[in-house]
Amino acid sequence: MQDDSQLVEEEQRFRSLFDNNPDSVLFQNEQSTILDANPASLELLNRRKEEILGRPLSDFLPPDKAVLFQQKLEEAFTGHKVQFEVEVHFLGTPAPKVLDIIKVPLWVDGHVAGVHMVGRDITAITASRSLVLEQAKKLNTIFESITDAFFLLDKEWKFTAVNSEVERLLNISRQELLGRSIREVFVSEITGQFYRQYRQAMLTGEAVHFEAFFEPRQMWLEVKAFPSEEGLSVYFSDVTDKVKAHEELYRQNKDLQQFAYVVSHNFRAPLTNMLGLVELLTSMDKQQPQYDELLQHLRRSTEQLDIVMRDMNTILTIRDQRDVAQPEQVPLAEVVEQVLENLQEMLQQCGAEVKLAIPAELRVRGNRAYLYSIFFNLVSNAIKYRSAERPLLVEISATKDMSASEAVIIVRDNGIGFDLKRAGTDVFKLYKRFHSQPAGRGLGLYLVKNHVDAMRGRIEVQSEVNAGTRFTLYLS
Repeated sequence: MQDDSQLVEEEQRFRSLFDNNPDSVLFQNEQSTILDANPASLELLNRRKEEILGRPLSDFLPPDKAVLFQQKLEEAFTGHKVQFEVEVHFLGTPAPKVLDIIKVPLWVDGHVAGVHMVGRDITAITASRSLVLEQAKKLNTIFESITDAFFLLDKEWKFTAVNSEVERLLNISRQELLGRSIREVFVSEITGQFYRQYRQAMLTGEAVHFEAFFEPRQMWLEVKAFPSEEGLSVYFSDVTDKVKAHEELYRQNKDLQQFAYVVSHNFRAPLTNMLGLVELLTSMDKQQPQYDELLQHLRRSTEQLDIVMRDMNTILTIRDQRDVAQPEQVPLAEVVEQVLENLQEMLQQCGAEVKLAIPAELRVRGNRAYLYSIFFNLVSNAIKYRSAERPLLVEISATKDMSASEAVIIVRDNGIGFDLKRAGTDVFKLYKRFHSQPAGRGLGLYLVKNHVDAMRGRIEVQSEVNAGTRFTLYLS
């Protein structure tokens, strides 16, 4: 009697749980017939209990969903719990629902006697999730449409968002950044300007705007960082070309100032002499013995003035043509051989030996006339400033540095050299000379440097007194 009472109590407890479950619960047999249904399931199907009991669930499903539900029922009757999500519009209901369904087999005496189908309505949750995903998609579209590189840092300095421009400029994937601290990713920058500026923005709550050189990528970046309660929004762009242009403009302005000063100085001396000589000659009898001598002085002053005028014309012509001449692939060995042929007589007269090691196929991108002028000036200087203590040796070699995609050209001589420390930054400046003899104007190396710069190359010099000079050129 007590067992019967306990059984009744358990059945009532189960019935209470069944009927009061906020999720819809149906009990089906193997033929899909509905044997029991709780109030939540009746509300879901928009039916009375007597309308659904004894009928298969497929009577209330569109055909495509009926097949799916039958497959899941058969799977549950194999003894496995089955869970799936589905959007379904039950027949006779006003709107479709998204359900999270679990089919649980009921075991009795070692076999599955039926299956409970528990359906939780997640329509609102799914709609919210879809809205969040849609907003995230829109936000991502906005991130990717920003022309600047853009990333977000949270309060713990971890990357929470990164656009594709960050990946491109920094050559790093977003998978390597997201969720990681900026201090962990860019360890070498912790003591650098970037981290200091970001930290200042975080501490003060004020935006920062700066330019800095990013060592790992060898580029200048313009950065704007905006702090917020969530962390830091950072925008940056590559301004390397702009910085280099400013540096070049500054250098050219300095060169122009130097040029104006030197030219005015070099004009003044011969012009003053000429004015004084003309005044003397106009007041002097042509028969006087000093007349011819003064006339010769006047001629020399005129020639000096003409030289200055021609130098000025040469320099200004180079400046005007720097961005006009179209670069081409120039066979380097051919240009050097042409220079040596034109200087052959001078080389023979001083007993010079020239060693040439340039691959016949090596070409550099540049201007042929500039290349000719570079080698003509360097070899001419080697002849001019040769040592009286030994025969002149000029060595010209070139190799292709594949890693840097540039040609490395070396012009070396064993001449008298010069004091490089004393020359300092004046080596390639206009009218700068480092020997009193032989005579020269200090124009050659200035032209060489301008030609190399015009072809976007680099030039370096090493020299030792009474040992020789070595020029290294880097051309693409």
